[in-house]
Parts: sequence; C-alpha cells; structure tokens
Amino acid sequence: MLLVSTGLPSWSQTSKPATAVPIDVKALQEMMRTQKVTLLNVSGLIVCLDAKIPGSLCLSCDGEKDGSIFSFPPKDSKIVFYAGRASVDPECELLKQVSARGFTSVYVLSGGLPAWRQAGLPVVSEKRIPRVSSRAVDPRHFSAWQKQVKNPLVIDVRSDKAYAAGHLDGALNFPMPRLHLQYADIPLGQTLLIVDEDEALSFLAASYLARKGFANISILKGGMTGYRRGAK
Repeated sequence: MLLVSTGLPSWSQTSKPATAVPIDVKALQEMMRTQKVTLLNVSGLIVCLDAKIPGSLCLSCDGEKDGSIFSFPPKDSKIVFYAGRASVDPECELLKQVSARGFTSVYVLSGGLPAWRQAGLPVVSEKRIPRVSSRAVDPRHFSAWQKQVKNPLVIDVRSDKAYAAGHLDGALNFPMPRLHLQYADIPLGQTLLIVDEDEALSFLAASYLARKGFANISILKGGMTGYRRGAK
C-alpha cells in the first residue's frame, strides 16, 4: 500500500539519523504488499514523469534548490528512494533531510528503475517526452564540431558536483533535475550539444529542449565517459 501524507509534522530534529538500507526489487514488492510505503523518485521532474514506479512522488535530490514541496509521510512509513538510473547519489539532499527528521525505516532500491523494469514490473509515464532524432557527435571530433557549427553551445546536464569535477571547454551547467525550471536561460539560436555522464540522459534532455523550441541539437556520443576514454 502506498501512502502519502499531506501535512508536515513537527518533531525533534535531534532524533538519531536513519541509515539508508539497500533493498532489492523482490523485497520491495513484499514490503509494498504488507506495509505502508512511500516511494520517492529523486531523478527530477522530467525524468520521473517520463517513467516511474506507480505511486511514486517525483522529487529531486536538490529539492530545496528547485523549490520542490516535500510533505513528509507519517513517521512510521517505510521510505524508499530510487532513481531513474541504477543508483541514488549518497549525497542526495533529500536523503539527508529524511535522516535528519528521525525516520528509522529508510531504504534505497538497488539497481533503481532499471532493476524494476528488468523484473518485468509495471512502469507508468505521466508525461512522456516524445523522442526526436538527434545527431551524435563523436568525442574525438568535439573540437572540430566547435569550429564547424554556427554559435556552438555545450549544455552539461550532469549534477553541479560532477560538472565542478571537470567539464568540456565552454560548457554551461543545467542539471537535469532543474532543466524544466532553467531551460529558458538557454539562448535560442545556438547550436546545442547535450552532454551527460554516459549518454543515458542526453537523448531525453535533447528531446525535451526540442519540445521547448530549440533546434539544431546534438548529443555527445558516450557522454563524458566516452570523451575521457577518447582523450586517452
């Protein structure tokens, strides 16, 4: 049973923080059959609405930054975090918030949404982004791409932390969880190159931006992982 509360209870912030416990798909299914479970997809709005486990709340790890409203569930609820990809960032701000509020039953779904899909379980799409074709730029040809196209602009959709650790020359950071809030800051008329870590999200980001009126969008083949490999 899925349960979401609408109120924000106040309790001591000095309670012992919870430690997120890994849980696999089979164990999660059993838990959902017998107990109160709140599922939190922390991939951000675009990714979550495109595909999520039924009944999940769509949030982002940096919820305080993007203005997400998080009404905490009853304290006896089991809270399960997961992401659209295999893992949840251990530095996830919402995960820290839950721990700070004294919850004692906090879990992270091992393998994330991919593991749920692989088990043949249902996924819902509340607002699927229609996919559009995008040219893939080989990382070895990145410099040539910058010189050949008109008004090139690299959009890095990775997290702030990943971007700060290293990014392509001239890239601007528009993290995927906040892209729906910040896309208007991307100048129209540019030739865009979308970059993520491993190309898993760049196609979705490119399709989303195409729906918002951007044209001439390409993606970096293999993402930053591919770029680093090609640079060796």
